[in-house]
Amino acid sequence: MRVFNLSRISGCIKATTIPFFVSMRRTRAAAVALLSADPIANQIKPAPPLQGRQSGRGPQGIEARSLKSTAHVVVAQVEPPQQKTGSPASKKKRSKAALDPSGFVQKDILSIRNKASRIASQLNGLYLNPKVPLDSASPFQLLVAVILSAQTTDVKVNTVTPALFKLAATSSAMADADLAEVTAIIQPLGLSATKAKHLKGMSKMLVALHGGQVPSSYAELEALPGVGHKTASVIMSHCFGVPAFPVDTHIHRLAERWGLSSGKSVEQTEADLKAVFREELWNKLHLQLIWFGRQHCSARAHNPQACPVCVWAAPNRAKE
Repeated sequence: MRVFNLSRISGCIKATTIPFFVSMRRTRAAAVALLSADPIANQIKPAPPLQGRQSGRGPQGIEARSLKSTAHVVVAQVEPPQQKTGSPASKKKRSKAALDPSGFVQKDILSIRNKASRIASQLNGLYLNPKVPLDSASPFQLLVAVILSAQTTDVKVNTVTPALFKLAATSSAMADADLAEVTAIIQPLGLSATKAKHLKGMSKMLVALHGGQVPSSYAELEALPGVGHKTASVIMSHCFGVPAFPVDTHIHRLAERWGLSSGKSVEQTEADLKAVFREELWNKLHLQLIWFGRQHCSARAHNPQACPVCVWAAPNRAKE
């Protein structure tokens, strides 16, 4: 049997271990000194030293991985903070207001304007005095009806608004109405809980900020709950006579189908139509396009050859 000298082995271990830990302590001290001299690091509250597990060996029993963790913390502390540049929603809202006509329109704008002029003349012969498809007796009631028309049809909205306006025909009455009762009345339209909250919130804001009246600016309208750019455009157009071109699904479909817009988005379609139609026609033409889309140029089961506009404005589709 081979006998080992334990005291000699213990001395060897001490001779190799102690210098190692001393070296690690010096490394840590150098890192602290470097941070003290760094003006960026001086602005940062230093992290408390990590406590290593007591092993009973080495100075203070600090293990190497504790120092390694400290180094990582130091690096993370001196990274400069990232500046916030604004939420995606705010960027999207700003871009809508700054849209220009699409490249599709700009590259052939004279030809498209000639086509648009012919379409406007044809629609004027079919709908000389088009009416707003939503039933209302005041700007407030029209605002309510347009909010309710989201994700449903105007025909359905007209079936529920008589009972709703009997309950609350003004903004003050709607603000005081019972939320559950309003929700029950508009339930057939879908999204009734959300729409009821919008109606209540919108009405309370009108009473608090506008004397119960519907405001006549885009900024004030779009600040109301449930009111987006299209809804505000309808109110500005039909209540205050401001030239606007609200684009619904019918108008968006017809503009792309007839080659008046790239059809990339509703916002882009609005910009394109404003570029090809004369401004004095916008308010009336908006309604004419809605009625024509419903009665002659539907989304499904459409026969282009029987459509009085598609037959010449969209000849390639008419041949399909």
